[in-house]
Amino acid sequence: MSNRASDPLLVFGPRSPTYDFGPAHPLTPRRFGPGIDLLRAIGAEPGLAPEPAGDGDLLLSHTAEYIAAVRRLSVDPLGPPQAGIGPGGDNPSFAGMHEAGAMVAGGSMRAMEAILRGDVEHAFHPGGGLHHAMPARASGFCIYDDPALAIAVARKAGLRVLYVDLDVHHGDGVQAIHSSDPGVMTISFHESGRYLFPGSGFANELGEGEAAGTSINIPFEPFAGEDAWLPWVRAIPATLAAAFRPDVIVSQHGCDSHAWDPLAHLQVTTTAMGEAARLVDRIAHRHADGRWLATGGGGYDAYRVVPRAWAQVWLAGAHRDAPRETPVAWRERWAAEAARYGQAPLPETFDDPPHAGMLLDERSHDADNASSMRAAVIATVVSPALLREAASRGWWQPLGDRTDQPSVELAQGEPSIVGDLTLELLERLALAARTIPPADPAEGRAIIRAALADSGAMPATVIAAVDGATIVGIAMAAPRSHGHGEALVALGVAPDYRRQGLASRLLETLIRRVGGELEAVITVAERDPIAPLDRSLRASIARRMLERAGFEITSPPALAAIDPAAISAWRPARRD
Repeated sequence: MSNRASDPLLVFGPRSPTYDFGPAHPLTPRRFGPGIDLLRAIGAEPGLAPEPAGDGDLLLSHTAEYIAAVRRLSVDPLGPPQAGIGPGGDNPSFAGMHEAGAMVAGGSMRAMEAILRGDVEHAFHPGGGLHHAMPARASGFCIYDDPALAIAVARKAGLRVLYVDLDVHHGDGVQAIHSSDPGVMTISFHESGRYLFPGSGFANELGEGEAAGTSINIPFEPFAGEDAWLPWVRAIPATLAAAFRPDVIVSQHGCDSHAWDPLAHLQVTTTAMGEAARLVDRIAHRHADGRWLATGGGGYDAYRVVPRAWAQVWLAGAHRDAPRETPVAWRERWAAEAARYGQAPLPETFDDPPHAGMLLDERSHDADNASSMRAAVIATVVSPALLREAASRGWWQPLGDRTDQPSVELAQGEPSIVGDLTLELLERLALAARTIPPADPAEGRAIIRAALADSGAMPATVIAAVDGATIVGIAMAAPRSHGHGEALVALGVAPDYRRQGLASRLLETLIRRVGGELEAVITVAERDPIAPLDRSLRASIARRMLERAGFEITSPPALAAIDPAAISAWRPARRD
């Protein structure tokens, strides 16, 4: 029995195993036996028994026609196939299907409501994570999309949501449902859709209109393992969370990315899954006051993998390390059943050995290398340049200690341009919100300070627009890491000072100060995440400003394959 008030709320009850497509279906309710038993062994106890969500709740992400179709097939499972549901497919109809699917949705929605009320910080719904369901059709073992519905509950309350999907299959339903909402960012790590269902999740799926840049996809090659997967799970969500400023985190912890899973081809371990869950927990505490709803998802090794993966997620939320050994009594209880289904012996440890004990061959090395190279290009497109550079140059750590700054004092007059910001002057100034990333202006000011204090041979050049005792505009350049010249790493103006030509003045001053060659790369990541403009308008503004400042504009092929509006700009040295 859990004895800590801060332990995650565990969502499970008598109805949970009723989400059952039949004895031959891969998504088996048998996983709840060993899974919940192991959770209880580490101190978790169910605290919320899911009940079916009403139609009014389901309409937040699904159409009325689709709900009616599910209801019909729930009453008459032998009726004509409809909306992705029918015999012989991934989503065979069964009696009570609507109630079972609505129950899963209700569990995640009620858990989100408990988080928003402040009853709990964290909740974990292992039977949730049905991330493939679309507004008007079932898909991939998923009838109703409970993560998308939980996100909708938070959005209805006015909160910004970061969704992190770690399932081996692309979180296509959640992405599709929220792809036009700039207040939701979805990040999915998965095996490439070139080889695996649902055939989507490519890097160029970035979101729509004002929300462009909020759908992030990192596909991996078959047979890639934790050496490729884990570094990017560490890097990308933490960086993007700092820029996006979520109010609540929703995550999906499908464990079908495990090396032993029979339905996919990645080679991730429970060890890496545990670290990933702890990372999501840190992001929640760093940016969202601890508000975090975790869900289960896929996982088809129901005895050796699913229980340990679920335990890793719950322990991350409880802020406890995983025990070294799985309980002997648990192994003895489930050994015979695991053997009957070809999933024995049960592991003696919660963590796996490196690569789950599998020998890495040339195929795996090649998959790791190709996946990492692709992820690096994706990170360049989806991460603000300032945050990429700050992390790589040691100016900033995405989950580092919080910092503060002087009070913001604005004179509401014409900002003055400081042609060469110094550390001494910076100590007397605050940074206005939404001038540059990250979303926390104190953190942005700390990056500027670190850049100015950099003892490298060629420190950063920082131009500031100052109103009163507050910086309301920044242009920053730093020496290129490869080649000669400098790179434009930040150009931003606080909201109340935009559309007055201030960004152009800052850029012109920076060009004069740098003197030499100046390079700029502008992608979908360069936006105000709170009030973003349409992607095409953003690109047009950037292009016009750079051309007026004398830059030559090209389309960088590798980046444009992901973000067609990406710009590479180069300006030769000044000849005064």
